[in-house]
Amino acid sequence: MRHIVLPLLIALLLSACAGMPRPADPPTDILTRAALLEQEGAHRAAASEYLAAAERLRGSDKARAQLNAVDLLLRPPVEPEALEEASRILSQVEDRHLDTVGKARRAELNARITWMEGDPQTALGHLPPSLDTLPIGLAARILETRAGILADQGRWHEALETRIRQGTLYQTPEERLASQEALWAMLQQIPARQLPDLTARSGRFEARGWLSLAELAHDTPPRLAALETRLDAWQRQFDGHPATPRFLDRLRQQWATYGHFPEHVAVLLPLTGRFSTAAQAILEGILAAYYDSPADNRPELRIHDTGEQAESAWTHYQQAIADGARGVIGPLDRQAVTLFAQRESLPIPVLALNHAEPQSTYPSGLYQFGLNPEAEAIQAAERAILEGRQRAVILMPRTELGERLQRAFRDRFETLGGQVISTQFFAPEASDYGASIIAALDIRDRSGRTGRDAAPVPREDVDLIFLSGSPRQARLLWPQLRFHRAGQIPVLATSHVYSGRPDPRQDQDLDGLVFADIPWLLEGANPRPELRSRLDAQLSGNTLQLPRLTALGFDALQIFPLLERLSERPNERYQGVTGGLRMDAHGHITRDLNWARFIGGRPRLVGQPELPVADQTQ
Repeated sequence: MRHIVLPLLIALLLSACAGMPRPADPPTDILTRAALLEQEGAHRAAASEYLAAAERLRGSDKARAQLNAVDLLLRPPVEPEALEEASRILSQVEDRHLDTVGKARRAELNARITWMEGDPQTALGHLPPSLDTLPIGLAARILETRAGILADQGRWHEALETRIRQGTLYQTPEERLASQEALWAMLQQIPARQLPDLTARSGRFEARGWLSLAELAHDTPPRLAALETRLDAWQRQFDGHPATPRFLDRLRQQWATYGHFPEHVAVLLPLTGRFSTAAQAILEGILAAYYDSPADNRPELRIHDTGEQAESAWTHYQQAIADGARGVIGPLDRQAVTLFAQRESLPIPVLALNHAEPQSTYPSGLYQFGLNPEAEAIQAAERAILEGRQRAVILMPRTELGERLQRAFRDRFETLGGQVISTQFFAPEASDYGASIIAALDIRDRSGRTGRDAAPVPREDVDLIFLSGSPRQARLLWPQLRFHRAGQIPVLATSHVYSGRPDPRQDQDLDGLVFADIPWLLEGANPRPELRSRLDAQLSGNTLQLPRLTALGFDALQIFPLLERLSERPNERYQGVTGGLRMDAHGHITRDLNWARFIGGRPRLVGQPELPVADQTQ
């Protein structure tokens, strides 16, 4: 019996041992695993290990492990559930177990969470005000978070100064270089139109140098010689700047790859039919850009006459591909561009010279560039808001274009918080616009007097007039506004009021009128004034009357090698003769226009308002 019981007891003992839990891993082993996972970039897994260690730790060690987990959960990309978990864990960290460094670290993590939750201003308030007693790594991390929040708010000067201060904390060349790379990446986020003003207002040598270099990188033409000229001037002004030589050499490497055309570019234009005059002006601009390029970097250009039929443009596109074309400029007709936009794919890239009917998606490789008049109305609305205008009236010719312009202005102006009080259309062929002006401004006597004692005046709450019309119409309309005592109300107009060629005798009636236009036509704004002088002596008579279309053709060929770059960098601007050119996410090239005021019958540049409007055009 004893021989039977003993094996049974041994078996029971072994089975009992098998069911007992194994001793838990010591916290030190878990922390070691967490650190290894963190080094490998497995942030979520490392965070889980730190939390497991925190369950076995107490006091300051527990708090430190929890903070490590939160930090890892906030490493990009941050999923919503990770952000929620990080917030929950951070709320469980007990302040009584944190020293000065721990409290500063918790504050930085809290700021990051609040920022990611969409409240940057509150997030700034969470950051520690003093960094004097903190380790270099933590102080740098706090400054990095501060710079990111400031940049997110568009407070670029403060963000840049914070990045520069962060760089001074680092001791090794590798750390300083990484800090400069982050600073340069931030500069690429600044809207191109804000860079000149930011540079001009920057007082410190280092900050001004960085901003000036970023501006240079945005608007230097895609020619290495042009870059070297700009870099030489920059180096003379900012000798000893920390961007030298690394970031200058990087720009040289980038520019060495820019501006190279494909071997064969086809041009699709309706050189016969009702659009032939416009097409000829564009073609002469394209040819001007062709001969302006270095001889060893000129593509083979083949010109296709697409005629009046929209479908013909697609036929010529297919023929161009068969002939070996690697890219296409055109078509011009809006219907033809819409046909291209409706295709699922395009075998070779197309730079259309108009905009398709709006749609949700566009095929890859379709870029749309044109003199979109609605863009002028939108920029007029933005300028009005920046000038503090809130209540506007609109005066437009009774045409399809007038309807489009008033709708674009109204939509943008009201989106930005303004109010359109009245819109009046006038007959395009008329000479007396008094009825439209009186109706728009509700001009009447407000004193109660009648007869010869009455003094009709405009309503007092109007602080802007937005108008458009041909030069003839504007020369009649503007004096009539003054006659009706509306001359003190600020007026913004589209480029249609200016013929494009100085005519002081005729345009003196427009003195005081402010309008938008392309730099090609404005003294002091044109980046290539010598080119325009030369072309004016060479262009055909009809083309001389269409200078904006000539400029469109010139820019079309100039930017063709840059299309892919612009599509990858939505904040980057190329300074063309039709404006500062940028590309949105849909391949539309937008133009930042200049503003001018007629003085002595000649357009004179006026500056931009200081406060930027949030860019909602992309």
